[in-house]
Amino acid sequence: MRHLPRILVAAGLALVLPAAAAAAPSKAVQTKIEAAVTAAMKEFNIPGAALVVKTQGTRWTKTFGYADFDAKRPVAANDYFAIRSITKSFTVTRILQLIADSKGAMKLDDPVDKYLADIPNGHRITLRMLANMTSGLYNYSSDPDFGAALSKDLTRGWTIDQLLRFALYSTKHPAINFQPGAQYQYSNTNTLLLGKVVQTATGKLFATTLTTAILKPSGLDSTAYPAGVDLPSPSTLGYQGFYDNRPAAVAVNASGLGPAGAMASTVGDLASWGEILAGGQLLPAQLQKARFLARRTAGDPGSPLYDRYGLGMGEIAGWWGHTGTGLGYQAAVFTNVDTAETFAIVVNASNEEDVPARVFCRVLHTLHPGQILPTKSVCDREP
Repeated sequence: MRHLPRILVAAGLALVLPAAAAAAPSKAVQTKIEAAVTAAMKEFNIPGAALVVKTQGTRWTKTFGYADFDAKRPVAANDYFAIRSITKSFTVTRILQLIADSKGAMKLDDPVDKYLADIPNGHRITLRMLANMTSGLYNYSSDPDFGAALSKDLTRGWTIDQLLRFALYSTKHPAINFQPGAQYQYSNTNTLLLGKVVQTATGKLFATTLTTAILKPSGLDSTAYPAGVDLPSPSTLGYQGFYDNRPAAVAVNASGLGPAGAMASTVGDLASWGEILAGGQLLPAQLQKARFLARRTAGDPGSPLYDRYGLGMGEIAGWWGHTGTGLGYQAAVFTNVDTAETFAIVVNASNEEDVPARVFCRVLHTLHPGQILPTKSVCDREP
């Protein structure tokens, strides 16, 4: 999630390596990666984290710090973390599945008003524009009234329609920031609408169709779409802020994030999802190819750290995946399909945005020292 109130949020050319370059991380490389993660945890006041680095045929998992700081319970590999906006990659995948199954009745370039009524510019905004963040619709989580309501009660339950009202029907700001398709601008409203389209098209709750169409077929048994405040067990506590040398625990009702950010997962499941997402196992080749048609994100100061953003997934230095930031947790998963490598990380603090993407860049430099990164990659800014 992006653009939540500051008090609550502490949210080119591809790098192509030869397949032979992907080897299991040596003990020396593992030590360097551990040091990079440990340093980032200290830098950004993160109590706990879990990491997966997968190279050809080898998956290395490492946990760090505490799932519960006060109880001093260490993070375990099977602990659930909220993965926030990585949820978007699932939501867009489900839309693409419905398009594939419709045999032409549903298309990426369908206007949203074919499925939902009373959406500003709904006759011009397409499903594709919602998926690649070019709709121009205002971000509901930037709305001051939503921020005030959320600050007052983080545990309050929300419906998708209630959340959409903050973006589309407020008198305090326009619903439309620019004409559809004119530019990229990251907005949680886009994915809320896609989630509602999924419900309209299937006649089922979003969580139900997500489970039956993606999670179960993919064997993601440790990934869930929570309906309330609590994550599945065992879980880590989320932390926001750092006072008197202690992190402050925070919890939010996942319904306030919806199809844009409500999901939770273990680091192992997240790594598996990264491979599925970039590899396209759930989609026909043509639709998977469309996911990689991406726009550069540098013009949007509210965007998460990506070089480019496609259909429900972003790219950094030739690796594709998604990040999530906000309200106690952050996460990232990226896969390089050319080298059969995957990186996944989950952390239980949100004191600064984009920490997982920054850690990914640092790990990338360790995995492939001396590699020339794409021009203007966000990884150029990380040591």
